[in-house]
Amino acid sequence: MDVQFSIIIPTYNRSHLILETIKSAILQDKAANEIIIVDDGSTDDTEAKVKRAFGDQVRYLKMENKERGSARNTGTKEATGDYIYFLDSDDLLYPNHLSEAARFITENNRPEWIFQEYEIKGAQQTIRVRYNRKNPIKTLVTKGNFMSCHGVFLRRDIARKYEFSEDRTMAGSEDYALWLQLAARYILHINPIVSAALVQHEARSVFNFDPEALVQRKITMLDLVLDDAFVLKIFSKWIPQLKANTYSYIALHLAMLEGKKKCAFKWWLKSIRTAPWAVINRRSFAIVKHLIFR
Repeated sequence: MDVQFSIIIPTYNRSHLILETIKSAILQDKAANEIIIVDDGSTDDTEAKVKRAFGDQVRYLKMENKERGSARNTGTKEATGDYIYFLDSDDLLYPNHLSEAARFITENNRPEWIFQEYEIKGAQQTIRVRYNRKNPIKTLVTKGNFMSCHGVFLRRDIARKYEFSEDRTMAGSEDYALWLQLAARYILHINPIVSAALVQHEARSVFNFDPEALVQRKITMLDLVLDDAFVLKIFSKWIPQLKANTYSYIALHLAMLEGKKKCAFKWWLKSIRTAPWAVINRRSFAIVKHLIFR
């Protein structure tokens, strides 16, 4: 049986980027069953540009601003494909993205979810996403969200059963929380074919953050995940590293800001106390560099 896909693209004020994203979703070797744009309350000309460029090639849903978790959930409720793919409105798919996914899904008896690799395109270089290919779940739990929200296909029944958190304070980490919860319940099947690109640019939300909001986002995410009995049971031996990684993530981002060194050091120290054996890594070296030389 053929595999049908629904591509869901949440967006907010990305009229200058989204047209290329949609174009890449349309120009697939295997056509998507549907492409659903979920406009999360944009105030720019996104809607006019999309409808003028693509017409009825896409479905356009407009909602009040509730953040990306809610936008993705809204698209999921409308989706009709066998598998759902969430595509950020500033990223790109290569033409073989869906055809490769369909082949892999069929060969693996239609699993609950799969991850298909992508590359990160920056202004100066392009690199393949990095993770421990022998133990990807350990990477996910102890090192962070290498999957981002790019490369993950969810079977529709799973996507509807396990939704993204719609807590606005967690916006930006809702995908990581969901992947951890799913990883504790289902085998993650990985297709090592690079078929998409995460595009780095100055307007990307990861580069623009309020320090207090960042701390709240990461701690809220950690609290949500640690409240999940499946996560605690399945990943019990890695929980200290999960905590330490969260604290060091906060420390690094604060260390890069003016006037936040003392706060950054506090979070780094908390990370070391939580899992001292797990902090001798590149991130810790980067934290020290920023604390000493900035």
